[in-house]
Amino acid sequence: MKTINLILGNHNHQPVGNFDFVFESTYQKAYKPFLDILAKYKDIKFNFHYTGCLLEWIEKNHPEHIEALKKLSDEKRIEFQSGGFYEPIMPSIPDKDKDIQIDRLNKYIYSRFNCVPQGAWIAERVWEPTLVKNLAMNGLKYLMLDDSQFLTTGIDTKNMFGYFITDNENYKLNIFPISQELRYLIPFRDVEKSIEYLKSIATEEGDRVVVLHDDGEKYGDWPGTQKWVYEDKWLEKFFEALTKEKDTIITTTYSEYMEKYPPISKIYIPTGSYEEMLTWVLPAEIQDEFHRKQEELKKSEENEIITRFMRGGFWRNYFTKYTESNRMNKRMLFVSNMIGEITESNYKDKEEALNYLLKGQCNCPYWHGTFGGLYLNNLRHATYANLIKATSISLEKVYGREYFLSHHLDFDMDGREEVIISCERAAIIFHRLSGSIIEWDLKKDTPINLIDCLKRREEAYHIAAMRNAANEDNNDSEHVSIHEIAKKVHEKIAKYLVFDKNEKVFAVDHFLNKIPTAEEFQLMKYEEDADFYKSYYNVVENLINKDYAAISYDKVSKVNGKDIYLMKRYIIDKDGTFTLESIIQNKSNEDAEFVYALENNITLLAGQEPDRYYIGDDKKISSNLCEVSEYKGKSIGMVDEGYIKIKVLLEASEETTFLYMPNYTISDAVDKLEMNYQNSTIVCCKKINLKSGEKAQYKIKVTAKDI
Repeated sequence: MKTINLILGNHNHQPVGNFDFVFESTYQKAYKPFLDILAKYKDIKFNFHYTGCLLEWIEKNHPEHIEALKKLSDEKRIEFQSGGFYEPIMPSIPDKDKDIQIDRLNKYIYSRFNCVPQGAWIAERVWEPTLVKNLAMNGLKYLMLDDSQFLTTGIDTKNMFGYFITDNENYKLNIFPISQELRYLIPFRDVEKSIEYLKSIATEEGDRVVVLHDDGEKYGDWPGTQKWVYEDKWLEKFFEALTKEKDTIITTTYSEYMEKYPPISKIYIPTGSYEEMLTWVLPAEIQDEFHRKQEELKKSEENEIITRFMRGGFWRNYFTKYTESNRMNKRMLFVSNMIGEITESNYKDKEEALNYLLKGQCNCPYWHGTFGGLYLNNLRHATYANLIKATSISLEKVYGREYFLSHHLDFDMDGREEVIISCERAAIIFHRLSGSIIEWDLKKDTPINLIDCLKRREEAYHIAAMRNAANEDNNDSEHVSIHEIAKKVHEKIAKYLVFDKNEKVFAVDHFLNKIPTAEEFQLMKYEEDADFYKSYYNVVENLINKDYAAISYDKVSKVNGKDIYLMKRYIIDKDGTFTLESIIQNKSNEDAEFVYALENNITLLAGQEPDRYYIGDDKKISSNLCEVSEYKGKSIGMVDEGYIKIKVLLEASEETTFLYMPNYTISDAVDKLEMNYQNSTIVCCKKINLKSGEKAQYKIKVTAKDI
């Protein structure tokens, strides 16, 4: 009799910083009903990976779910997989932190379910061969990766129905291939199609195994799946079919299968991830070209060649594609190193800092694909809040209270040195790109990076959406994976689909031919007369003493063909308040006339909320932070009365035309493209007329006050 072994598994995760109502909604839509139905089918073995941050939430809010899992585990009906407690992308964090993340989830699983995990789920299946050592050293014996990652080794597809063994530095690990065929069948196609496929690969020997281990959210929380999986009873029909065919299709766990059968062979898998991830990391136009060529070849007889040889990029290039992701990652590494400097005599403080660091390593805001990821400012905010807390504890324990420090290092690893000024209340990172500020941390009870903003970039799905808008033949009726949904840009948000020329940071220099309206600046409908906004400046001053720090940058460039010299000088006080003075000199032999526009990007998170608004000369001038307008006066500010409870104030040395506007991004959100508020932009505009050799000065004082 022909049989096939089937390993079924769910990976369940919610990121640090996700809203509590999202946790609850996904629990009710996916995690709870799935487990309730599984419990009824006693002949089905299953595998579960829950991330530590999700388990903590469930234990607090739905302890009955933990009890239900323990009951199934005690009955040997399910097996748990470990991994990183807070679901980090393992290759992106230091080895010592990898070990801590794994050890914490191992111990959590043992303490709650009285079992020792034998295997691991790797976040986003981002694989690098050096992970073998970290996993094996922590007692883990197996993991699972997409079958497409195996194909790159040249393996015969007929030999994919088993597991393989790999090694590194005398440590070994077993690796199971996850079936892409099943990943797209389940639960998106009729049950019969999955059963037919499973029977088609059964053999008389009965030693084959096929694996489906994928996101648990696809069973109820993905678009259309609540009705299909539960109301239309897809899941019950599937489990009933497996029960009926239990003598042919044998559900099992990883450990049970490994006890019965040896590995097929040794294998060394290159760096990689699942197919979609490797395309998302590519630049927009290259990614679009890749997709179109892929679809073209799929229509030919070259499908196996596509799967084996057409690969996208390398996960770490998210740090190239998105400078914001790179800055978060480097901030995390900076904190990890700082914690290493805390002495063991401060054990409790070191543990507290470490807890915040580990939370700040949660992978979701470090990349972007079908889900919002990096584009969700609440996730970035949570990451920075945890990293800022970890930094504050570390700096105090290493340098004592009332510290006022300057770190000089290539913080973002771009080949140029940055300066970090830190005090008890704030930290500011200065960058040579336009002499700007790339991070401004407030170390409050609710810490925030006020420059956690996001540049508007062209994405491959923007290109595809514009094509889809002209194609009305998209079939929306069939149940499809989120990777197959055709999306369009709604006409109401299409005008905001513009792409920035410069980083959305603080104090970016623009030289314009006239003062634009706020909407013109927001929609990039202005003329830039120089390249200061994208140039790297020279460092001409960098000092710190017990009372203040001073950092100066300068640059000479052409403005309408005339040589213009700019020097920017920052003075930072011990309380984190700072002033910026810009000195502009006409170095040409002709008169020069232009508008100096200083762009400042600041986030107070939910810009649409009524407790967040603009003030001009201490008077409220807007109903929220999503208004687009201008104000003439000597000062402008942003107020948050509700969450962070601060007032960020820019006080100019003279009357200024202030433009203020929201920065919206249009990003992929599973089933549609959506517009999200990222931050607010305040542009300080000053008209300047200079004779040959003449100078002009412009000065702003910047404060962030608690309210």
